Amino acid sequence: MRQQYSSYDECVDFFKQAQISNPDLFKVESIGKTWEDRDIIAVSITKNIDTHLEKPALFYTGTIHAREWIGIELSLSFAKYILDHIDYDPQLNAILDRATLYMVPCANPDGFEYSRNHFSFWRKNRRKNADGSFGVDLNRNFSIGFTPNKDTTSNVYSGPSAFSEPETASLRDFFTSHNNITIALDYHSQGNVFFPAHNFIHEDAIDAVDLNLLASNMAEEIRKESGREYGVHMGKPPVHLISGSGREFYYGQGALSLVVEVGTRNISDYKEHMSENIEENIPALIFALSEVNNYKKENALFRVENFIATKVGSREVELKWDYPDDETVYFEIYRSRTKKGFAQASNRIGMTKLKTYEDKNLRASTNYYYYVRAVCKKRNIKSPYAQVLGVRTQPLENMFSKILYPLADKIGYVGEKTKKNTEHFGNNSMFVGISESKGECFGVCGFSLSTIPQNAIITSASISFYPMNRVSVQVESYGEWRVGQIDERTIDSISSFEDIKNAKTLSYIDRPTGSAQLSQGIWRTYKFAAQEIAVLQKSLARSEALFKFEGPSSLPLDRASQLMQWDIGYGKFSGGLTYRPKLDISYTVNEAKLELQSSKEFTALENKILENELVAGYDKDGNKKYSCIEFDLSQWPEMDNTVISSAYIEIDAININSTNTLRFHIEMVKPCEGERTYEKIKAREIIERIGYDVSVSDIKSEPKQRFVFDTYAINEMVENIEKDYKAVFVISASSHKALSKNQDVTFMDDKRLKRPSLTINYIKKRRNAPAKVENLRHSIESNVIKLEWDIPDDDGYSGVIVVKNPFRVPCSPYDGQKLYGGTDNYTYDNFGDTSVHKYYAVFSYDDVPNFSDSVFIELNPKEK
Repeated sequence: MRQQYSSYDECVDFFKQAQISNPDLFKVESIGKTWEDRDIIAVSITKNIDTHLEKPALFYTGTIHAREWIGIELSLSFAKYILDHIDYDPQLNAILDRATLYMVPCANPDGFEYSRNHFSFWRKNRRKNADGSFGVDLNRNFSIGFTPNKDTTSNVYSGPSAFSEPETASLRDFFTSHNNITIALDYHSQGNVFFPAHNFIHEDAIDAVDLNLLASNMAEEIRKESGREYGVHMGKPPVHLISGSGREFYYGQGALSLVVEVGTRNISDYKEHMSENIEENIPALIFALSEVNNYKKENALFRVENFIATKVGSREVELKWDYPDDETVYFEIYRSRTKKGFAQASNRIGMTKLKTYEDKNLRASTNYYYYVRAVCKKRNIKSPYAQVLGVRTQPLENMFSKILYPLADKIGYVGEKTKKNTEHFGNNSMFVGISESKGECFGVCGFSLSTIPQNAIITSASISFYPMNRVSVQVESYGEWRVGQIDERTIDSISSFEDIKNAKTLSYIDRPTGSAQLSQGIWRTYKFAAQEIAVLQKSLARSEALFKFEGPSSLPLDRASQLMQWDIGYGKFSGGLTYRPKLDISYTVNEAKLELQSSKEFTALENKILENELVAGYDKDGNKKYSCIEFDLSQWPEMDNTVISSAYIEIDAININSTNTLRFHIEMVKPCEGERTYEKIKAREIIERIGYDVSVSDIKSEPKQRFVFDTYAINEMVENIEKDYKAVFVISASSHKALSKNQDVTFMDDKRLKRPSLTINYIKKRRNAPAKVENLRHSIESNVIKLEWDIPDDDGYSGVIVVKNPFRVPCSPYDGQKLYGGTDNYTYDNFGDTSVHKYYAVFSYDDVPNFSDSVFIELNPKEK
């Protein structure tokens, strides 16, 4: 296997030969010497190589850790790809016309050769330390966050001082002397995950959205190539943040910087795994190279600002943003279902020169995330992205939605070999799968359903988990992770491994997730099918639902772990509410029905009004006959807490005196003022047509016809009825013939036994949001930000959601980081920096939920 990998000398020889054969495309130079006197080479690649400094650039570094051979191999393969495609690939040529690629294929030549020839697990360089030990972890030897470490034998020994090593000093000097670098990628193994640079304060920087989108877009290129899903994880708390790495140094110098962890082990089987890892990463590298122009420091486009949602409905969202007027600029809008989604042509929903956009045809009770960037058609560049905008569409008119979080004492994991399973609940991450040390492990997740009414009819549901650590899952295409609802009545102790393992499974949820689809830092959602919803429905009677999360139950011969870590959002090992599992349920309730017969009926003829008759059609002179129907709505339910789910009118044809040329429709109209006359009916003010036209042939085949209100018609009826407490409808005829005479249909018998009927189905549901909280304030307790507020005096108030956003006032409860949801009048921002500018917003909600407008405060205001 190892003979298929290249040595460092072979790598250097390859690039030198590429320079000889393509001197206008490749340039090779030594940027320093190692402890063992090897040249550290940097390779420049671009069209017309003499102009490389004039173009924005991507900086690629590989194999800074000796045992992580992917870096050097990928650089070779990418260079070979360029050589093979430069003669005919228009995309590649266009990119290299405008951008430069700098590659340091192997940032640790001494360590790499030692790993190849002596000890494969070697990680550091080959400095001889004063105590006779060897090596410094080069990725802890950069200046940003450098942390001294006296343990020279440690694999993460950071060296005597920042940049003490010739390798890191050479990388520093090369980078700082090339101000055209806008993106830096540092290739490592293992984990199949992108780690964007962080700023050490656990508060998003303004370009965090660009870092995440660069990673997500590269991950999408990989998924399209191989189906493998890479994660994106910035190192949020409580994960220990790596200090002294190249990633943060390059980021500190102004470049978008990512670490890319490739594969499932440091030195993979070349033919089966490494070659695939290389091939899937080439399209991702091409994408990154295509973005460098959009982040150049000089003459760049402004970032779009104040990107907000001005309206959020059940099916549509209205967006708005600010940008300086510029005739050469238009905007691209992208929509994603995940917070760390990508932004590519496949999910670009619009392009516009306006600063507003309406997104339609959405799903109700669904989270959406939007991105927008400016594009200059004259200069052919794009701006950085506006800050991500998160919204959740409203429930449908007759629907409710509820997002539930697990009970603290009913979430954790049980391990076959672990000794303290009771301590794994409420304050630890959830480990699922199998390892040699822990044995088989099951995640356990219990929810209270007590806030969902017993008469609820569940229409959709999903359960979501946040994967925190992909590195331990060492095997591709091996094992599955699946979620099942288990019968809590078959369990004596939730912390008993045997009880959980042998618990009765009521149903499995959705499809299992394969190893190659596990992606760190990207929510994994399992959607309930109809039969799985039926099982959850029965759980309402017990007011609880318990789920078991299970992974593979055996290991392949050469691996020690197939264990995935999922965050549970509690305790010191968690990440707070943002990463807590959640059960998302949409439901309705049984409808009430109001059935009314018409209170008045008359027919308007040209020369008279016929009381208690309903005849529609044409008279002998071709004048229309209008049937008019009035309903008394004094029994109409009180509308502040009522939603009409459906409504329809039914009429019976008693006598048909017509050929098949006529069609009939029903209109909802404004009531006539004063005396009823034919001219008033003819000049009626139409509010909306109800349902569809029916033909005479339709009526002949089925005398009873139903005209169903659409949503607009229902809303108009509600609005007009609240003023008049009556509803008026007109049956009108039409014909494709220019003149129709002596044709009509009678729609009511002489005794008014078969009068028209209006049926309204409705549910009790609040239509308006509860009152806002009052007196929102903050204080600092033990260097932690505490927020407090006064609860409003409102019977509909059910609780609040508290959201933090560093860039703007949150425009919805989903526009930022959710800190709290519940009925308390205070919360803490446990990981918030007390000195950083940010907004906190509190939204009241009821049981629908309807959300109030926000009450917000601004901390550490920026100078105007």
